[in-house]
Amino acid sequence: MTAALIGRAHPAATLRAQLSRATASHGGLALVAGEAGIGKTTLVSALADDAREAGALVLGGTCWESGAAPGYWPWVQVMRSLRREAAPHEWAVASSPTLSALLGETPEPPADDGFELPDAVTRALVTVAQDRPVVVILDDLHWADPASLRLLEFAAQHTWFERLLLIGTYRDVEVDAPSHPLHELMLPLVAKAATITLTGLDETGVAELMSRTAGADPGAELAADVQRRTGGNPFFVEQTARLWRSGSTVSAVAPGVADALQRRLSLLPRAVTDLLTNAAVLGREFSLRLLAATVGAPAAQVDHLLTRSPAP
Repeated sequence: MTAALIGRAHPAATLRAQLSRATASHGGLALVAGEAGIGKTTLVSALADDAREAGALVLGGTCWESGAAPGYWPWVQVMRSLRREAAPHEWAVASSPTLSALLGETPEPPADDGFELPDAVTRALVTVAQDRPVVVILDDLHWADPASLRLLEFAAQHTWFERLLLIGTYRDVEVDAPSHPLHELMLPLVAKAATITLTGLDETGVAELMSRTAGADPGAELAADVQRRTGGNPFFVEQTARLWRSGSTVSAVAPGVADALQRRLSLLPRAVTDLLTNAAVLGREFSLRLLAATVGAPAAQVDHLLTRSPAP
């Protein structure tokens, strides 16, 4: 696993174990969850490098936030990669009229009966996995279309004993919200998967990342302050380190932080965002009774809003 990873020894080891099993005998499904900027793509990209070194075929697809993306878009990318990377004899055996339709090679659209296309994609992957291990990485599943998630569930259920490792990344902070359109579809996937949830870096990791980004040691005090301000989110830490390197104060809002926070707040009910607005005025630490008195609501009601809604 690449040395570029900081503070991810345990998640990296968990993924390596999944890869070792897939190259030796049989695969499965692994999900890497965490907020935006937490390092999901970096982690799975490092695993992809390891998989290639182990002789596996690595295929990937990224979901697109735009509603203009066609159905099965991440799987279209995976099948394009398979056609490009597979040996001619492998693709000759794996291809089918259904896959040709999925790839837009025929005037007919792909069948969407919930079985024919998932079965064709799965059979193609299994066919290639007979000759060498296959790793499929689907990034940003929180933006997937429902049919793509159902295909992932189908493939995971029907390839357990094949040398095929399926990996997906998603923002659990968003998908875990009941209002998210994919919330219900993610539940069976999470139940089947080995799930790795990434959290923020500790002060040591923050200091190491700031040093690598800015080219200078921030010192323990500054690293602790940045860890407190960013929650150890690697993306926020890197942005803050660049501000520090340019001579700006680390108390400035790093680029991208406001957008990320706004996205997370938009997932919360209005009553919760109003409550958090009042809480922000009170500072970082305060009692439940004080917050309840500030908003003029019973403490039990305030506690319910805080504990039953995903935190931003």
